[in-house]
Amino acid sequence: MRRRIRVAVSLVSFSVAIGLASSPSAHAAKGSTSSYNCRSDKQLDVPIQFTATLESAGRVHVSMYGGSDKSNWVQPFQYDAWSVYDSAGRDITAFTDYLVTSYQDRLKDTYLEGLLPGSYTIELTSMDLCGNKGYSRQSVTMPVPTNDTIPPVVSTPTLVQIGALWSYKYVLYFSVTDNTAIRHISVYVNVSLLQEYAYFDDVSFRWWHAMYPADGVLTPGEGPTFQQAYPTNYAGQSAFVEIVVEDLAGNRSTASAQLVLP
Repeated sequence: MRRRIRVAVSLVSFSVAIGLASSPSAHAAKGSTSSYNCRSDKQLDVPIQFTATLESAGRVHVSMYGGSDKSNWVQPFQYDAWSVYDSAGRDITAFTDYLVTSYQDRLKDTYLEGLLPGSYTIELTSMDLCGNKGYSRQSVTMPVPTNDTIPPVVSTPTLVQIGALWSYKYVLYFSVTDNTAIRHISVYVNVSLLQEYAYFDDVSFRWWHAMYPADGVLTPGEGPTFQQAYPTNYAGQSAFVEIVVEDLAGNRSTASAQLVLP
């Protein structure tokens, strides 16, 4: 049985999470698409390409470039643009971003943590205006981690508003970075465990996109951030929130804050 882990990015307060099949704006080439006839167009000319760079024993950075089509429009496929296959051909994890705004920009630079040592094939699926799909692939080999004594960096937890203007809520918000990769995260509220995130178990993977290097500003929905919901019974309370993070080598860091939860 093939197993696939799908990951979608959390939304910022003004974003709408829908597909982009009808939105010819993500990666359009020069020229108009309004009068293009798809009847005889059965193939995407040049799929979007990408580079795959090992940043550490636990992290891969993939970056898109190029792509062209006679319809003057190419974009990452709206479902599972990125896919990863292990050496046995199992489709083990996939990632996309359903946000309408800056879709291609958000996916252009993407990061993945959680791959165990071994060989993998990363696949990028793109499509043209007529829905024809094309594929580009890169092979990567994840090495065995070496000794590391540098602890991860975790930001002080705070609150952020997510959802649409007419339907929103507050969630806990924090970022986590490390020079190798993150293995485990625990979120506590008033000393009670609220949520755990575990990686490098051949089941769960940590994906994120990185549009922020282009503008120098890290905002919710960009970068290695987490948006954690909390039960409604905490609403109106002053709560002690603590984040405990462990990296691939077992180094630990914590961050905490006293927050009034809306």
